[in-house]
Amino acid sequence: MPALNIKNLHVYYGHIHALKGIDLHVEEGEIVTLIGSNGAGKTTTLRAISGLLKTPEETSIRYNDAELTQLRAHETVERGLVHVPEGRRVFARMSVQENLTMGAYTRKNQRMVKDDLEYVLKLFPRLQERRVQLAGTLSGGEQQMLAIGRALMSSPKVLLLDEPSMGLAPVLVETIFDSIEQLNRTRGITILLVEQNAQMALQVANRAYVLETGRITMRGNAQDMLNDPKVIAAYLGL
Repeated sequence: MPALNIKNLHVYYGHIHALKGIDLHVEEGEIVTLIGSNGAGKTTTLRAISGLLKTPEETSIRYNDAELTQLRAHETVERGLVHVPEGRRVFARMSVQENLTMGAYTRKNQRMVKDDLEYVLKLFPRLQERRVQLAGTLSGGEQQMLAIGRALMSSPKVLLLDEPSMGLAPVLVETIFDSIEQLNRTRGITILLVEQNAQMALQVANRAYVLETGRITMRGNAQDMLNDPKVIAAYLGL
């Protein structure tokens, strides 16, 4: 049974039909990537899964075999499905420490929260160095680390990552993708990754979907897609 199973996902923005009945699934322990050009509907897909966008009755979004479409966004977080949005969205006027603490707002066990805080600060040593610094003064790469760290503080089982490499220098992109692989490998976190950098995404993923103008047009093994002439021509710039 998939950890995340989406069937017939439709999203409308007024009269615009943004997602046209897409199906996808993510098995427990997988990294699955969703690639496509700007405007294809990748961010919309993640926002719908996490409960930030309404979906029609015919859509089914199941997480560990529980239907999510009637839940509010904070209720999906409490169940272990956590969204790291495009553009980081850190609390600029709060410190690094305060941002991380906010990530644990649904949790009661303070000892486990403390353990997770130590884990995040080991995973991202730069955040340890800047614990008291205002998040708005961090670099783009540091803010991305903070956004992922804040999500980890909610003890996720599934992470929805939206464009984690956007606007980052190549060396920081590698750091972020290394951390994504580490989270999956050492903590068993299931990951659905939306990413413009198709090359990096396909290198870390088990499987991949290609989204074009609201429809899934390709699906399969990520390594196979790295070598697919259509994918190379459209998304890898080779």
